[in-house]
Amino acid sequence: MRAPFLIIFVAAQEISPILFFMAKPDLKPIFTVVALTILFILNPTYAFSKDITKQVINETPLDEQITFFCLMYCIGNERKGTLKSVTVNPTANNNRYTVRGKAALLNRQVMRSPLKFTVYDQTVIVNAIGTLNSENCELRVDDVIVENDFQDIVTNLLKSQSDVIGKVVVVPNCKKFLN
Repeated sequence: MRAPFLIIFVAAQEISPILFFMAKPDLKPIFTVVALTILFILNPTYAFSKDITKQVINETPLDEQITFFCLMYCIGNERKGTLKSVTVNPTANNNRYTVRGKAALLNRQVMRSPLKFTVYDQTVIVNAIGTLNSENCELRVDDVIVENDFQDIVTNLLKSQSDVIGKVVVVPNCKKFLN
C-alpha cells in the first residue's frame, strides 16, 4: 500500500502546482478540497480518527482526575467534571499521532426548597490537542482551548499553570490505544 501511495503522491506534487496556478481564482478552494479528498481516498488512514473515549475511561485515571479537578474548582451543589471524548488520528509521520480530548466542567446550583429551581447552570468546555509519539509513548500538549468560561476561572487556572502547553506526559503502554 505504501509504494503506490508514494508514487501517486509524488506525481500529484509535480502536476498540482501547474493545475493550481492555471485554475481560475474562484476555483482554487474547490481544487484544494478535491486534492485533499483524493489524498484521503488514496490513504484512508489519514481521513479517520479513532474514538478511544471508552477505553481511556476504563483503562486510565483521566476521567477520575477530571472529576477531582471539578470538585476542587467548579462551583455549585451539582458540579461535575466529565471526559467527553478522546480521539487519535495518525499523522504523515508514522510514529506520531494527533490526540484530541474534550472535557466538560459543569457549574450548577439547584435550590430544592421551598421550590425547586436552578440558580445557575453553566458548563465550561476544555479542548486539548496533543501529539503522541508511539515509539516512546510521550504525549506532548500542543494547545488547550477553553470555551464558555464564565469569568475566565478555568482560563486563569491554566495561565497560572503556565507549563501546561508543551508539557510532556508518558502514557503507559500507549500502543494499546492505537490498535
